[in-house]
Amino acid sequence: MMLEQIQAKLFYTEDLIVREFDLYGREAIVVYIETLVDPDKLEKSLFKQWFEAQLDHDHHLALGELITSAVVFPCTNPDDAVKELLDGKALVYSEDAWYSLSAEQSNVRSIQEPQNEGSIIGERTGFIEQLNININLIRNRASSPHLKVRYLTLGKYSSHKVAVLWQDGSADPDIVDMVTKRLKGLNTGMEVHPGRLQKELLKEEKKTLFPQVFGTERIDTATNLIMQGRIAVLCEQSSTCLIVPVSFYTFLRTIDSMLMEDRGALVLQTLRGIGLMLSLYICSLYIAVVSFHHEVLPSQMAISIKGSLENVPYSPIVEAVLMIIIFQLIAEATIRLPSQIAQMVGVAGGIIISEALVKIGFVSNVYIVIVALSVIGSFLIPTYQMRILTLILQLLFVFAAWIVGFYGITLLTAAFMVHFFSLEPFGVPYYSPIRNHSK
Repeated sequence: MMLEQIQAKLFYTEDLIVREFDLYGREAIVVYIETLVDPDKLEKSLFKQWFEAQLDHDHHLALGELITSAVVFPCTNPDDAVKELLDGKALVYSEDAWYSLSAEQSNVRSIQEPQNEGSIIGERTGFIEQLNININLIRNRASSPHLKVRYLTLGKYSSHKVAVLWQDGSADPDIVDMVTKRLKGLNTGMEVHPGRLQKELLKEEKKTLFPQVFGTERIDTATNLIMQGRIAVLCEQSSTCLIVPVSFYTFLRTIDSMLMEDRGALVLQTLRGIGLMLSLYICSLYIAVVSFHHEVLPSQMAISIKGSLENVPYSPIVEAVLMIIIFQLIAEATIRLPSQIAQMVGVAGGIIISEALVKIGFVSNVYIVIVALSVIGSFLIPTYQMRILTLILQLLFVFAAWIVGFYGITLLTAAFMVHFFSLEPFGVPYYSPIRNHSK
């Protein structure tokens, strides 16, 4: 019997409810997982209509006519039935036929602005953990008949719904097919989430430290990029939207710079470029100057810096790496803690620890200013992925400066530039934005 096969495939879980009832003298069964089903929906879709038909003495309605659910799906085999149950549907059996009806719980949080992607002039809406609602929000903002959606079902033991969105006429059809093919290659028994989808998308790309998939929780950012020819990937139970293909420039833009006029956007982009340069180079330049190249500084400044280093017992590389790690620990703590506590930890932790390290002679007071400027510069970078890349490159530049000074910084910069200009994720140059082919 199919009911026994369904129970066996669900390993006789105790939250699988099987209820028998009489349908005008015929045997009927309703099966559902009580932790996934909304009882009110089940009552309105089946039992309420059934009791009303009994009161009206209308015993000629077929099972399909009794079900008032918007979506009714016939189940012909146990695998389809189990899939429907795990999606929150209920199964009804009568007259040797099984049907599924919509009765799933809808635990939807309110639409809010993403905390990690705040803006001044952008919208105050972000994605939530419901795929259909996320697509609805993009469609409402885009208002374009050319916006296309392709659904994929991924997973080895369970089915996870993933949607691929693109603007027909703007996106490259070859890249759309490439993205779809790579996603279909995901065959994992674990949970499907944006991180795993990102790995699958980049499996055939060149290995690099540079991020090649852009993630956002902002609806306006995702919609703008889709209309410019990018492809979006949305996953059920996730509020992160993946965008491909992207360039380096995409990670330095915010919705404010997209919506502002050219001169204002240019000012913002210039500030972010300065912040990127500070976070990458200021610590390594300090190490190179104090270790090898004192002559590039005015004599009075060189004497002052040398004086601050007299009481420091360790090499400049030790204080450099130590302070970078300490400030990154404080920054990471402030991100994870509640906002009220995070402000206190950020200010008190930075000031108290820095002052204590200077007093005991562990680091120089000059380097405290240097590393503070570096951290401030990194926070001007709008995306978390690019900040992680900046931290890695910053440490590499520090070690290169400690070994051979300015020569190490120059050689490492040249090596990364050669690698940077050779990247072409999804066949698109990483160093230039994608052209918009829409008319």
